[in-house]
Amino acid sequence: MRRKTLFFLLRLVLGLGGLVAVFVFSRAKFPEIGRALQGANWALLVLSFSLHAFGLFASAYRWQILAKAQGDRIPLGFLTKSYLIGKFFNTFLPTSFGGDVVRIWDGSKFSSSIVKSSAIVVVERMTGVIVLFLFALVASLGRLEMAGRVPFIGAAMALGFVGLAGTVAFLLPAAGRALRRGPTRGFIRKTLDKMLLFREAVVAYRRYPKPFFRAMLWAVLLQLNVILYFILIGKALGLPIPAFDYFIFIPLVLLVQMLPVTINGLGVREGAYVAIFAYYGLSSSAALSYSFIDLAYSLIIGAVGALLYLTRK
Repeated sequence: MRRKTLFFLLRLVLGLGGLVAVFVFSRAKFPEIGRALQGANWALLVLSFSLHAFGLFASAYRWQILAKAQGDRIPLGFLTKSYLIGKFFNTFLPTSFGGDVVRIWDGSKFSSSIVKSSAIVVVERMTGVIVLFLFALVASLGRLEMAGRVPFIGAAMALGFVGLAGTVAFLLPAAGRALRRGPTRGFIRKTLDKMLLFREAVVAYRRYPKPFFRAMLWAVLLQLNVILYFILIGKALGLPIPAFDYFIFIPLVLLVQMLPVTINGLGVREGAYVAIFAYYGLSSSAALSYSFIDLAYSLIIGAVGALLYLTRK
């Protein structure tokens, strides 16, 4: 069954992802990409890849903190393996949230319900997303002319505000009262009850402020690690982009990449980099070289996750 799932995902990414990628990659000049990669500083590339180790630990540990606050005691090693398997599914499913379904299922083995496990994983994920968005928001205040000249930044910011507003609205007491109203029986009532249980599990973190703020602190460290990772890739390629600017556009690219448009954001991510790098006078080939390195790292980590998925009991 696992082998069938693996091969199905591979066929899916080669099919749907390939169609989207053709449009963006048709603009690429592959000899230029090859020269850029050959001239890269490989020591910095290795260093950037090594940062994934800290990112994996920080993510799994943050998950453990939030789970423990809800009464679920999950071994860190189990969470780390689950995160790697989730990385595999993120690589081969639409949106970078795809692997969270696997993590929710894994977490439910130690939880009283899959709804509570879902809330834990969603809070773990959303704290990181909120930190990234705040990075972009604060940094963009110092580079307003950049935001004005790159339409992608304004559009991604608007998307982030909509998502943040929707999250806040869902957590307001009025949302809880609305979920309690409606039909008293049937499928809709069951769905509303599940949403209500999910919301209550998320809101429950108000009773655990210390674990929540510890998780937020780790979220800040994790996302600083993410930005540094992308800075090092840019430095390795010799890109003339100020380190400060990565705090603006990297969070927004990662935010847009979460949209369920293509497999792992393939094509969407590359198109975003092309638009942003044009602001610095860089070619589409430079943007694609940058994206290819990140994609290659994701494939390597995804391959490790695939092996764990196929061999775990």
